[in-house]
Amino acid sequence: MLINKAFDFMEECLGADNSGHDVEHINRVVKNAERILEFEKDADKDVVLLSAILHDVDDYKLGGNGENLERFFSENDVDENLRTKISDVIENISFSKSGEKPEFSSLEQKIVSDADKLDAMGAIGICRTIMYSAKTKRKLFDDNEFPSENLSKEEYKNKDRKNNHSINHFFDKLLKLKGAMQTNEGKVEAEKRHRFMVMFLREFFDEVDASQNWGEILSKFDKK
Repeated sequence: MLINKAFDFMEECLGADNSGHDVEHINRVVKNAERILEFEKDADKDVVLLSAILHDVDDYKLGGNGENLERFFSENDVDENLRTKISDVIENISFSKSGEKPEFSSLEQKIVSDADKLDAMGAIGICRTIMYSAKTKRKLFDDNEFPSENLSKEEYKNKDRKNNHSINHFFDKLLKLKGAMQTNEGKVEAEKRHRFMVMFLREFFDEVDASQNWGEILSKFDKK
């Protein structure tokens, strides 16, 4: 019953989104989590699924400030123990928080992190990048603006930095996600999706006749 209510609440919060953090994204993350749960029998299934459903209702990129999750807890009289477990998952799994080498304190965090990150990879990750760029008016590519090797968390969140174009987002985040995977099932699927993104970028650089530097930068991620 609570899971159904969580779906309804999530749709209320994200139903109008067109940045790639929409209802379809949540549904895919839930499916990813369910697949991983088949191999991770020791996890608390309710915590994983509720966290997967609600993880974007207060996303900072959508202007969230924590009020929606608290409202869901209050409106549905969620007990304190479950509140704490769900909040701990949601507060710690984002790439902007955990980085490319995350250290999680629970199996549930690991599962939801993998499930969410998988949806930022592969073909769907490419589509979501374009959706978010269109929403935020981020330019597609600049041949002269290369990715920064060691972005701080503050720099990563800064949408106005000079080299924040769509293709650089692959180097800032998406190509690093394979190394952030925590579960065996997540690692297997991430490998496949990572390869697809590398193949896409090679084709992109060829079609736009990008400078040789881009191929050299990409080759570092092709070997990982």
